[in-house]
Amino acid sequence: MKEPAMLKVNHNAQPLKEILASKSPNTDKQSTYSLCEMCKLRVADALVGRICHVCYRKIHFESLPEPQRMQEWLMAVPERFIRSDLSHLKDGLKELLCKDTDTGILLWGEPGVGKSYALCALAKDLIAKGYIVRRVNYELLCLQLRDTFKRTAKHSEWDVVEPLINCDSLIIEDIGTTRSIDSKETDFSLRTLLVLIDMRMEHCRPTYISTNKSVENLAKSFDSRIGDRLRIYTIVKMSGESKRT
Repeated sequence: MKEPAMLKVNHNAQPLKEILASKSPNTDKQSTYSLCEMCKLRVADALVGRICHVCYRKIHFESLPEPQRMQEWLMAVPERFIRSDLSHLKDGLKELLCKDTDTGILLWGEPGVGKSYALCALAKDLIAKGYIVRRVNYELLCLQLRDTFKRTAKHSEWDVVEPLINCDSLIIEDIGTTRSIDSKETDFSLRTLLVLIDMRMEHCRPTYISTNKSVENLAKSFDSRIGDRLRIYTIVKMSGESKRT
């Protein structure tokens, strides 16, 4: 698969942890939590012993035969992109996607330049490392949520949204693509996106977004609150010839 011809990256985004630290009072209280004995980064999960849930899942994934690993990937990655791999990306984009973030990354550009391919390659890599990854198409998510309004619905809005809020990494594809630049998103669509972004940012869980629109145009389609939040993300413009032609 061809790589994007050019990337424009916003390096000015301030990590959310720094923002929170600057607004949080200092405390001398010692934590009663113990760190994972493998990664030394995350809190050990009491349910799995002395390691965190990420390291536990990584060990489990590495123990699986290839067909079962494929099934794990297919839970988040469509068959079209099941062969995607970070090694196929340009070094600059690969480095950005592999970099730890507590906010997220927004890939934007014309259709067909490789945004979904890149995010699916990232999803596979994160799953192999033990992270819980969810990937959704934004418009399909809105349709799922509207279905919960039916009298015959078996699930609530929270049933749909909760896994997306609490997963380690969330990938949201094609935000704002069904509306022209001059068209406004509905209040329902705005509310949905605000809830997802706000709740995940509060818990320092990264969100990865693909869209055909710039942050400025997303702010016009939704409102300024969305624009303000997305500007904290690392913003990457992808360009080049469409891979679909």
